[in-house]
Amino acid sequence: MIITNITAENVLKYSELELTDLPAQGVVAIAGQNESGKSTIGEVICFALFGRTFSFASDELQKIICWGQTRGAVSLGFKMGEENGFQVSRFLDTDGNQGARLHREGQEDDPLASGVEAVNEAVCRLLGYNFEEFIESFYLAQREISTPHRHSQAVKTMAGLTTFDEASAEFAREIREARLLIEELEPRIGEIATELEELNIQEQRLPELEAQRGDLLSAQERCSTETHELKRAASAYEENLPRLQAARRGRSSNGVVSGLLILATLGSAIVAWMPEAQHLQGEFPWGLGCGIFGIMFLLSLGRLAILNGRVEGLVQASEELARRLETLPQAAGVQLEEGTEAGEAPTAGELAAIYTRIASCAAEPEEVHLVINRVLGCLEQEHKTRQADLEKLEEAIYLEKERVETAQKLQQTREATQEQIVEQRHRIEVREMALDQLAGAGRHLSQRFNRDLRDLVGRTLPLFTEGRYAHLKIDDELNVQVFSNEKRDFMQLEEISSGTQRQIMLAVRLALSQQLVDSVVGGEQFVFLDEPFAFFDQERTRSSLAVLPKLSNEITQVWIVAQEFPADSQFDRYIECSREYERLPPDVEIAIPTEVVAEQPPTTTA
Repeated sequence: MIITNITAENVLKYSELELTDLPAQGVVAIAGQNESGKSTIGEVICFALFGRTFSFASDELQKIICWGQTRGAVSLGFKMGEENGFQVSRFLDTDGNQGARLHREGQEDDPLASGVEAVNEAVCRLLGYNFEEFIESFYLAQREISTPHRHSQAVKTMAGLTTFDEASAEFAREIREARLLIEELEPRIGEIATELEELNIQEQRLPELEAQRGDLLSAQERCSTETHELKRAASAYEENLPRLQAARRGRSSNGVVSGLLILATLGSAIVAWMPEAQHLQGEFPWGLGCGIFGIMFLLSLGRLAILNGRVEGLVQASEELARRLETLPQAAGVQLEEGTEAGEAPTAGELAAIYTRIASCAAEPEEVHLVINRVLGCLEQEHKTRQADLEKLEEAIYLEKERVETAQKLQQTREATQEQIVEQRHRIEVREMALDQLAGAGRHLSQRFNRDLRDLVGRTLPLFTEGRYAHLKIDDELNVQVFSNEKRDFMQLEEISSGTQRQIMLAVRLALSQQLVDSVVGGEQFVFLDEPFAFFDQERTRSSLAVLPKLSNEITQVWIVAQEFPADSQFDRYIECSREYERLPPDVEIAIPTEVVAEQPPTTTA
């Protein structure tokens, strides 16, 4: 990035500032007394590019507005390689309001970005570095030359460690999160174990309860079946008893008639066929009568057989009722014990007596009805008891199922939690391995960066120190030692003069600038050096000014701020600042030292 023009209004020292046609290559010198506004130019560059300055914190930016004014504005033009130029503009008022715009030259109506945040992001993308990296590489604040800090973002960017640091920070964050999650999950395992122990699930409990329910349901079904069959048999007994009695009476009558008919048949046969009874034959056809009586007898026998069959069938129905009563307790699972109170279940003796009477069809319907009702009452009571037991059993099964389901869910939760813990531990293990790999790669890059930085400084340091110091030793913490040709040994910076220290650190600082150009920027770049020669004597300043334009093919625009320069110095642009004027260039001509004018190319003088 090369600065092409700067304008400002009501910023720090200046009510108006305008620098145009700035040279893309060479040295831009800014001279003047203390508090004459030299450093203001550097602050304007910082604010224009990043919306920040080196001297003022973000919440103090209103202080850059000229005293007594309510609004300040800056605009800066710059070029990136062969591309058309860009213009970034910002304003700020005393109420803290800010505005920003970025556009290409000649395209004011088509901004690339508007608004402070959008412009900040767009400028950083264009430049390839942010404010912190700019401050630690291309911008040297007044009298601020210090040992670079290996943990600074700029140094990490130059060394290529930024991505590693971001990845390491992300892995470290994920490890912390995984460990916190494990700390949350592990107590849950213990809680689940306690809950399972309290549930005390027995595997056979639920099958046993379900088997009991099956038995009860079967017993209820049998009881219902037996009750239905008993009612049917009792109803059949009551219906058949009159028929049985009628059939028995008919059978008795038919037996008498059959006996009379057999006697009549025999008598008729005797009279008709015995000679001795000829005197009895008379005119009556005893032979025909014998046949008729025989036929009637046969018919009587047939009816008798029918009645016997009917009686037998009716008796079997009675016997079925007796059998059902006899087998009912065992079939229905009902216990009928001796001594049961009257009106409830019949006693065993009563049942034995009624079995006989029913089987012989001697029991009266009322008697049978009374006993059957008492038995049915017992069955009904037993049914209710079983139903109550069944309801309790159903509730117990429901509760046991809930307990089993709860235990299953707890077990699933415990297994899932254990899987999560295993997964998180594996996650930690993988990321710790990745951190080790990144640390190793970072050390390799740091060592290579230190070596490259040492090589760069080794090329520039002899030029600054007239060959007295040529070699540096830079450790992993970026601590600097310099090799003295006179002492033939490496020396700590504290062992040499302050002027030489600043020469060495200026060489290191410029080497860092070159590193950032090589690593992320590319193309031509400016640097702004505010009072880099503050502790230099005239000879050191003169030699440094001669060296700076030749240090790099990429760092082509070098801004240098100083109270004064050696008389024979040559610049590509010379800017004179004064306490007396609030405008730059001022409305009046400023006398430029003849020595400076005589030995520098003609330039626009401010």
